[in-house]
Amino acid sequence: MLGQGPSAAATHHPARAGSLGVLLGPTHAKSVSFLVLLRAAARPACLSQWARRTGLSVRWSPGQRWVTISGAPGAVDRGFHVAIEDYRTTVGEVVFAADHPAAVPTGVCGEVAGVGTIHSFVEPTSLDVGSFSGLTSVQLLRAYDALPLTQKGYDGQGETVVLMEGGGFLQSDLTTFASDESLPPFNLTLVGRNAGFDDETTLDLETVHEIAPQAHLVSFNLNSISTATSDADLFAQAFLEAEERFPGALMSLSLGVCETDTQAFDRADLVALNSAVASIEAKGSTVFAASGDAGGLDCTPAADYGQSPRSSFEGVTVPAALPAVTGAGGTTLTTDAAGNYGREATWSEPLLSQGTGGGVSTVFSRPSWQVGVGTGGQADAGNGRQVPDVSSDSDPTTGNLIIEKGKKAVGGGTSLAAPTWAGFTAIMDQYLKANGDSPVGFFNPILYHLSTSSAPYPPFHDITVGGNDFYAATPGYDMATGLGSPIVYDLARDLKAGNF
Repeated sequence: MLGQGPSAAATHHPARAGSLGVLLGPTHAKSVSFLVLLRAAARPACLSQWARRTGLSVRWSPGQRWVTISGAPGAVDRGFHVAIEDYRTTVGEVVFAADHPAAVPTGVCGEVAGVGTIHSFVEPTSLDVGSFSGLTSVQLLRAYDALPLTQKGYDGQGETVVLMEGGGFLQSDLTTFASDESLPPFNLTLVGRNAGFDDETTLDLETVHEIAPQAHLVSFNLNSISTATSDADLFAQAFLEAEERFPGALMSLSLGVCETDTQAFDRADLVALNSAVASIEAKGSTVFAASGDAGGLDCTPAADYGQSPRSSFEGVTVPAALPAVTGAGGTTLTTDAAGNYGREATWSEPLLSQGTGGGVSTVFSRPSWQVGVGTGGQADAGNGRQVPDVSSDSDPTTGNLIIEKGKKAVGGGTSLAAPTWAGFTAIMDQYLKANGDSPVGFFNPILYHLSTSSAPYPPFHDITVGGNDFYAATPGYDMATGLGSPIVYDLARDLKAGNF
């Protein structure tokens, strides 16, 4: 969850239905930034010249199909024929937004495919639920059959996992957790300030550490991106900076914004974000994101939480809905006292409006790797990208034991599934490198291929019980639990054998 950032562009909560709030007049913001989608991943020379004449700046990285435009609101108004105005929301915060979608400017030689939303931040939802007991490190490793790797010394050494966060943590919690679980101290780098306590940040760090205790962990505070004023620009800059500083790192996000929330994103924003993720995965990174905790009702406006659901509340969240991201859904895991795997069902608590997120993108078409027998398609005639891709334990009554503010608690929500998969992938990458193979990188095509091939080792627990509010768990792929949860040692051996 995003908190107060170091810049004047603080994180805001615009109303998500109908109006932003009370119109106050022309914005008092000193600078505005937003994304512009290019038609090709080539240097936008003409756009850059136009921007200089207009009093705006363009930031572009080689190989990217998008740029960040920034400048004074008046220059943006003139260049994109909008009026950027301030509004006071129902909770009293002042935010800004353009009065209508920006048009593609003339005189840019056809380089621009679309203009992203111009607004101040919409806060992503922290996909995290807590409770009171939980699995130890050894039990979690045993449940998903990761012990054969860790017992061979694959403990994350040499791997980096970047956890993109919106808040801080207590060092005392990490110290206590490592001691209680008989783990080495955290090898932790902080990007940005360790500002304020956030239970989500704590859960993410402790979950990856208990799986891959020798991995280099990075708590990347998204509020350290001080030049961004839009969600799309924030995420895009964060992905590129994380890859530049930590090449080939695994990345995990337990944040989500409704894909169809037009106050946060438009299609140009989302295509640009997907391009940003694809570009870092082409260099060896793997990106996981939580699929949501509202059982498929993950587009419920904040003002309507606790109310009777409406069909308009159905939807998927970004970043998990981006095809380049591996979306992680949630299960309820049953083990014996030692942590041996028993069974799994879909995590679903409809009376509490909780459960694994999942559904169909309305922006992205179904990727080639998600087409075919056993890879999706049921209950969806629209041929959209389906979410999630995989899953693991997310139930706050069956999750992992963590330490928060000095007290024992239990991790839950799909925010547990994303770092769980990142941790397991860290030890699998280490195993692959030790055997002369490449790390997995972009995981989705590999995962779906393994699900439909005759791999020598079964890589997934197929969850067939339960469902979220819209989609049932079925044999093979489903939009509640994806391909299933990992059988880590089997999955690692399939990867090593090149069965993809």
